[in-house]
Amino acid sequence: APRNGIPDPLQDIAGIGLSDAHAYAQPLAEKFDYENTYYHTDPRVDIADIAAERVGRYDFLIASDVFEHVLPPVARAFENARRLLKPGGKFIFTVPFTLEPDTHEHFPELHDWSLAETDGAWTLTNRTRDGRDQRFSDLVFHGGPGSALEMRVFSRAALERAFKEAGFARVRIANEPYLPFGIHWPEPWSVPMVAYA
Repeated sequence: APRNGIPDPLQDIAGIGLSDAHAYAQPLAEKFDYENTYYHTDPRVDIADIAAERVGRYDFLIASDVFEHVLPPVARAFENARRLLKPGGKFIFTVPFTLEPDTHEHFPELHDWSLAETDGAWTLTNRTRDGRDQRFSDLVFHGGPGSALEMRVFSRAALERAFKEAGFARVRIANEPYLPFGIHWPEPWSVPMVAYA
């Protein structure tokens, strides 16, 4: 909004969040042309299937602990994240990740699936594309049983490959401490990443 009749240049910076926490979504909305979106409620954005009017519209995208819940194949979510950004845009990204060589997909053949809860125990049943039935127990939910199902545990190396394959120019591992804000990364995994369009 203009201040004393002078346009605020920050309002020309467009951003989008994928289920961002209110603690930082609200300040971003006050400073920038920023919209926080959700998978399950309005304003909706499914990163695996973005609307054409959103393509190339944003200077920044934030996805904090979202991509581990995206249905497979997750590569399309990385491709769509890149498509949302203007040239030179930035993708601020966090997920739990390991230092293993590859991502571990919990349900690599997910196709026609459902969740069921019996006496507090959750089960996922799946029929693969080729007609095989699968059943999974010991499911991991983020936010409590029955909420956001963990589809995978990423690896750092696989994430770096996914960003490159999606067309990002480079990726920065944002593991530097910033003690005035209490930011210190004691371990080298699950730290924020920034991908540059």
